[in-house]
Amino acid sequence: MAGKPRRLVQNGIYHLISRGNNQLSILAIEGGYQFFKETLRVAKQKYLWDIYHYCLMPNHIHILAQIDDPLDLPKIMHYVILSYSRWYRYQTGYVGHVWQGRYKNPLINRESYLLECGRYIERNPVRAGLVNASEDYPWSSYRFYSHGSEDSLVTKDPSYDSFGFTDTERRRQYQTFVKLPLRASF
Repeated sequence: MAGKPRRLVQNGIYHLISRGNNQLSILAIEGGYQFFKETLRVAKQKYLWDIYHYCLMPNHIHILAQIDDPLDLPKIMHYVILSYSRWYRYQTGYVGHVWQGRYKNPLINRESYLLECGRYIERNPVRAGLVNASEDYPWSSYRFYSHGSEDSLVTKDPSYDSFGFTDTERRRQYQTFVKLPLRASF
């Protein structure tokens, strides 16, 4: 049975989610996180899209991205998911589906939810009990916003500048914001 058609819009902002099949920790193998990030970098060169926030968890991924051409979203995800699946199978000898079903791509309709969704994504490792604080997790965009760390995957969230007039003020306010309770679920 085919899935429902995806809701795709010009310059749409999507919360992209994909999970490992049977709760497999597909990224937590040697070189897994690095290869996935490299796959995203290549996809950014091939297609017009911006990644505002991301978190690579052992068994799933979260990416908050804006896609210029709505027809590119399936191409991007096909490239990323298939590239990683092939690499994972080669590395592990795994046979079968690496990813669980179709990826999800809820559309973020309001700009006010951009940072809220980014916070949800970057708090994922804390909620999962992998780390005590978001800054302790190396496979997310959190350090880009909170500490100014270089991350070639990230395009600055357009809402980020609202945290202050200087980089120092924005970083400090962002750190506080991420620790606040979430307003919405994604």
